[in-house]
Amino acid sequence: MVRRRWLVATVLVVVALIAVGCQRPQAQQPAAPAKPASQVPDLGGRTIHVATDATYPPFEMLDASKTIVGYDIDLINDICQLANCKLEIKSTAWDGIFPALQKGDYDTVISGVTITPERAKTMGFTDAYMEVGQVVLVREDETRINGVDDLADKSVAVQRGTTNAEAATNFQKQKKVKTVKQFPTFDLAVKALLNKDVDAVIIDNTAASGYMGTNPDKLKVAGEKFTSEGLGIVVRKDANDLQAAFNAALKELKENGTLENLYQKWFVEWKPS
Repeated sequence: MVRRRWLVATVLVVVALIAVGCQRPQAQQPAAPAKPASQVPDLGGRTIHVATDATYPPFEMLDASKTIVGYDIDLINDICQLANCKLEIKSTAWDGIFPALQKGDYDTVISGVTITPERAKTMGFTDAYMEVGQVVLVREDETRINGVDDLADKSVAVQRGTTNAEAATNFQKQKKVKTVKQFPTFDLAVKALLNKDVDAVIIDNTAASGYMGTNPDKLKVAGEKFTSEGLGIVVRKDANDLQAAFNAALKELKENGTLENLYQKWFVEWKPS
C-alpha cells in the first residue's frame, strides 16, 4: 500500500513538472510611451494682469452675469495653465489700452490685436494665433454695396485706433470712400450701421461673424476679405519672459488641437444668448 502511494505521488510530480515546462512565458506588454514633457517656461505661479476691450464678440464680451468671456479669454486661460500663472483680467477702453500697458498697469493685452510693423516698434508681440482679414459689413437689405470697390460715394464706420480705421482712412485719401466715422467701440459702429447713420462698417471677418450672430438676419458681409493679417498677444518690449512663455504655450496649444477646438467653439458653435 505504501509503495503504491509513493508511485502515485511520483507520477503526479512528473505530470506537474511537464505541465510547467509546457507553459509558454507570458508576452511582455510594451510600456506606454512617456508623455513628452512640456516645453513651456514656468512663470512660477505669478499673477498676470490682462487688459481686454470686452466689446468685440466673440473674441471678448460680457455675458449675462457681466463676466468677460470669449475666444481670447479661453485662450489666455489655456496659456496660463501651461505656463503656471494666474490671471487678473479687466475690460479696458480700446483708446487707452496700449498706454495702460506701457505705463505698467497691465502685463499683457489680448483683444484681437493685429500685428503691425508700426505697433511692433513700441510693443512686443507673440507669434500670430489667428489669421484674419478685413471685410465690408453692411445691412442685410443692402443692394448697392457688393464689396470694397463700391464705397466711393458711401460712408463707413470703424473703431478708432484699429487697422480697420487705418484702412478706411487710406481709402478716403484715395477717393475710394467718401466719409469715415470713427467710434470708441465696434459696438457703436455697428449700431450706427443698423440705425442707417452709415452705409457700411470696415471690420475683421471674424468679428463681423460675431456681430452677425448677435444681430441675426440684420447684417451681412459684402464681398471677400481684402487683407490678410495676424492677431497676436501684446506684451511690453522688455517682457521677454512672458513673450517666450506665451509663444511656447501657443505652439503646444496649436499642436495638441486646442486652438482648433477654441475656433470651433467660438466661431462655429457659439450662439448669442
